[in-house]
Amino acid sequence: MTADMHFDAETVTHRGGLSKLRSLTKVNPRLAPNLAKTMLGGPRDHAVVEAFNSHAADKGFEFTSTWASNNIPFVTPLLRDFAAKRPAGEAIRYMEIGAYEGRNLAFMDWLLPDRLAVTVIDPWFDEALNPEEKYHAVEPRFRRNMDKCGFKSLSTHKGFSTYVLPQMLERGEQFDLIYVDGSHTALAVLIDLCFCASLLSVGGMMVLDDYWHDISEIGGPGVKQAVDQFHAAFGRYFEIAAVYRQVALVKTAEIPR
Repeated sequence: MTADMHFDAETVTHRGGLSKLRSLTKVNPRLAPNLAKTMLGGPRDHAVVEAFNSHAADKGFEFTSTWASNNIPFVTPLLRDFAAKRPAGEAIRYMEIGAYEGRNLAFMDWLLPDRLAVTVIDPWFDEALNPEEKYHAVEPRFRRNMDKCGFKSLSTHKGFSTYVLPQMLERGEQFDLIYVDGSHTALAVLIDLCFCASLLSVGGMMVLDDYWHDISEIGGPGVKQAVDQFHAAFGRYFEIAAVYRQVALVKTAEIPR
């Protein structure tokens, strides 16, 4: 994922506060009760942010941003509960779309040590879409950061998820946990969600990032529209685990296809 594809709901970056409030007023009515439940009384762990930051400093990770730190208090209880329900000693098949320099992966490794068999999809530098010189440095930094992690396994696919995911589906791959944070255009996000829904095992969880993005950075509809349309079509096959800046869905049944 490119640097300008990240949006921190707690700071003013490329979108003003009024735009964020506008997004809030457009919350999907199907998701609104879960948003209220999460924000008003859902479990959260604020201490984990400082603890992970201390771990990252001790390990010498090369992070140039703190994107999505405000997600950690909300997602930590979800992930701990999810992992506790999996068989002890069995690897959790985890896929991340949009890894950038690997900060979220390092967090996942710290939170769930020796539990994850990881698959990553990211184009990093690309002549057509990410041609800026600064992106040359991102993938090597990602590799150095991953050398400091202790995953059970790590498989990387350098490319765009819209091309890689169909190949995975053709090979019959399955995942227990998927984090979707790739392109923020509605078309690309909807494609990601549809393929990930098929790649996700029953009982598995998808975490969809940046739900408040209702306008993509290159113009046109963004993440929110894709998530809303996906849930309208396939919500019956998922249980909503949480809604905040992210939407967490647990798959309850196979989707006919």
